[in-house]
Formats: sequence, structure tokens, C-alpha cells
Amino acid sequence: MAYSESNPPGLIGQQIGGAARVWLYKHTDAETAFDDTDYFTNASKLGMKTGDVVHVIDSTNGLYTIAQVTVDADGNGTLTAPTAFA
Repeated sequence: MAYSESNPPGLIGQQIGGAARVWLYKHTDAETAFDDTDYFTNASKLGMKTGDVVHVIDSTNGLYTIAQVTVDADGNGTLTAPTAFA
């Protein structure tokens, strides 16, 4: 199943000053689908920015993942494993 703009991730937290935001995305896709390049076709329209954190819940399999989003010039978002802090 592909991402549907009718089931977007929701903003659940942000820091003052423009630091990374935190999103929640609940879906029924397999993990192999939601980590595809440009999975979120409306990331910039939602306000997502590169470096934002997304809590991903697979409601079909009961899996929970934390990922970071990278938003490209076309406004699409790709989820990847989070970058470690030094």
C-alpha cells in the first residue's frame, strides 16, 4: 500500500526557535514501503523539515520505529534511521 495524503503524519511536538519537530505517523504499510524514497509526497506542505523526527506505528504488525525525515527540493519526504548525536 502506498502513502495516502488523506492519512498524513501529525505534528505532536516542536521546540521554540525552529529546532526539529516531532511527528506521529500511524499506518498499515509494511516497513519496506514507508522507508521508500519520497514516501511522503506532501512533506513540505505539512511543514516537515529535514531532520524532523517521526514516530512510526505499523498498526497491522504492532511495530514501532523512530526515523528522521529528509525533505527534498520537490517537497517529498524520505524516512531514514536517525542520526546519532555526538
